[in-house]
Amino acid sequence: MPSFDVSSDVDWQEVDNAVNQATKEVQTRYDFKNVKTEIALDKKAKTITLHCGEEAKLEALNDILQNKFIKRGLSLLSLDYKDIEAAFGGSVRQLINV
Repeated sequence: MPSFDVSSDVDWQEVDNAVNQATKEVQTRYDFKNVKTEIALDKKAKTITLHCGEEAKLEALNDILQNKFIKRGLSLLSLDYKDIEAAFGGSVRQLINV
């Protein structure tokens, strides 16, 4: 009887494109003006780090990233969100495993 192996692999070039597009959108949006934000992709560790100066803006930053993932044809089920952590100077950080 044949067996079927299911493998789910993410297209890392599309993930990189989605992160770059989200970064560009954040830089041009008025509501993120004068707010320190960063989206960092680590391909070796297979993680995305969202870093934001205000906790309220972190959800909006996450929403922008999710929209870019959808537009690039990437599944949001491939993202595993960790807890929001306090970072230096009152900013917050969230780690996402891909």
